[in-house]
Amino acid sequence: MQAKIFTLYLSTQTPAGSVYAPVDTVNKSIITWNINWEQLYGSITNYDDARLARVKFQLSSLSQASIYTWAGNSGVLAIQGLGNKYSNSSNGLVLGAVSPLDNPVAGNPNHILFGDTLQTPGVQMNMPAGYAPITILLLDRTGALQANTLDYQLILQFEMEDK
Repeated sequence: MQAKIFTLYLSTQTPAGSVYAPVDTVNKSIITWNINWEQLYGSITNYDDARLARVKFQLSSLSQASIYTWAGNSGVLAIQGLGNKYSNSSNGLVLGAVSPLDNPVAGNPNHILFGDTLQTPGVQMNMPAGYAPITILLLDRTGALQANTLDYQLILQFEMEDK
């Protein structure tokens, strides 16, 4: 079977009024985007009722000296609004690990927050239909929202099997 891949690029710096602008960027550890899913992957009549897909991500943040620490910023990226029978409603569907990464700029010890699962099989989920929000959560190792999160860019890749 042939797979169809749909890619969604989200940035906390997208200006208001853009197609995929964040709803509120006050706390960058929990941001909601309103997504028109049928605009992204077509009418739900093209797929079966379950609309099963595998989702993968790549996250990269802006860098700044002495912001990210291993203790405070290693954790997971989770999404509310996407789900499967194993995800919970409070923390959403966990997609994978994120952690600080050295990003030396002009010799300064700057760090970025980074996570990447694009080369993995991904996490199985049910694609939403119509116009529905998703909320991106950056959680620390205790399950709490991460502190001091800076602007970031996020690539979400959805892989659906053809009928």
